[in-house]
Formats: sequence, C-alpha cells, structure tokens
Amino acid sequence: MPVLTTTGPLSRVSEESQELLRVLAAMPMSDPAYGSWWATEQGAWFYEEITTRIGSPLAASLRTKYGVAYECADVANTAFTVLRQDFVHAYLLRADDPWAYLSQMLKREMLNAAGAHFRVELTDEALFEASSPVSGRSIVTVQDAAALTYNALAPLVPAQYRDKLRNAISYFAEPGGVRISHLYTHASNDPELTGLGLVREEILAIANAVLGSRPNNGQNSLIVAFLHDADFDPRSSILHRRALNKFESRMAGLTKQEALVG
Repeated sequence: MPVLTTTGPLSRVSEESQELLRVLAAMPMSDPAYGSWWATEQGAWFYEEITTRIGSPLAASLRTKYGVAYECADVANTAFTVLRQDFVHAYLLRADDPWAYLSQMLKREMLNAAGAHFRVELTDEALFEASSPVSGRSIVTVQDAAALTYNALAPLVPAQYRDKLRNAISYFAEPGGVRISHLYTHASNDPELTGLGLVREEILAIANAVLGSRPNNGQNSLIVAFLHDADFDPRSSILHRRALNKFESRMAGLTKQEALVG
C-alpha cells in the first residue's frame, strides 16, 4: 500500500481521497470479518495511516488545549470502534474530503470520550499541524471562557454566593477524564464543591448553566459559547437566554429556602 502520511500539495488531495475510498469500500462491515480485516495488510496500513495522519496531531492538540493525555494509537482505536457503524461508513464514502471528515469525526469522539465539553473548532490544517493557530479567530482559552461565564452568571446570584460561583465554574472548566454524562453526579458529591458550602441542587444549577443541559449540552453551554466567541452575548440566543433565566430562578429559590431554614 502507498504511504500517504504527508499532506503534500493540494493536487494530491483528490488522489489521497480516492485511495481512502478504495480502502473503505473493501472494508467488510459484518462481524467477525470486520475485526479480521484490520489484521490484513490493507487494514494494518489503514490503522497506521490513521495513527500517523490524524492520531499524532490530534493527540497533541488535545494535550495542549485541554490537558487530556491521549496517545496517537488511542485515536486509531477509536476509529476501529466508530467505523463499524454503517451510517459512519456510509457518510465517509459520500464525503467530498473523506480524510477531513474522518479527522473531524474522530476529534469529536475523542473530546466526548474525555468529557472535554469545550469544543473549540480546529481548521483542517490545524488537524495536521497541532501548533497552527485557528485562522481568522482570536484565541479564547478555557480560562478566558470561564471568566466570561462568571461575568454572565455573577449578576444573577447574591453577592455572598459569587466567590463560590467563581470556584465552581473553575471546577467545571478544569479538563479531565470524567465523561460529561457522569460529571453531574460526580460533581454533586465532590468534596471540592460541597466543601465550599454548596448543596447538591446549587451544584447542579451551576453545572447546567456552565456546561449546558443534557442531552445536547453544547447547544446552551455558556462556556462552549464563549470558547467559540469571546464577544458572545448570551441574551442574543434564545437557548442561552432560557438557560440564564432558569439558572437565576433556581438559585433564587434555593437562596430563599436557605434563608427560611437559617
């Protein structure tokens, strides 16, 4: 099999795409043939190609941007898992640039697996060169986005809550290996947050505002919105405006309960 691990001039992109499509077309989709295929010469080439072409720069980007420790082989192993899904395979076969599509798909899968809900988009070039800046967009770090999230939420809580709020936002902005689907349960019992004097309902209210509400967290997550655009106005989005109103209402109700108990 030819080695296609260098990006090369643009004139080679079509040739590389055609080679990938030929490999995908030859891939059996039913078990046990699917698993056995990866041990063939063609399957081994494809695994190595994903590891080198996508895995190395993607793992470096995730490590640099989020502090998530992935190995390039983890990306190839993820490809092995997701490519057995018929709809993924079908989309790749129809894609104008299947390598770019596969790169973006694996990036999303790796972020989801890490619980890294901070989906800063990378250009196709940045996927091949981890140190490349995102063109045409000022860089917003997770810390910047956390500060902007705090600025949006702080006016909605009493002054005595604001230090707790800032610390809780920092907690949710910390990259880590907890899946987002488990993060709410984990956070609501974590001594790092309960030690601040926050009760479970307060922690979940902050989590929903910062990370978004399940199952489509990215659609109304404040920190994700600010990572995409530092000038984002949450009130300009219906979903984010509703999230702010819900946060304010929940926190007001909890504050009132605490006052009655106190």
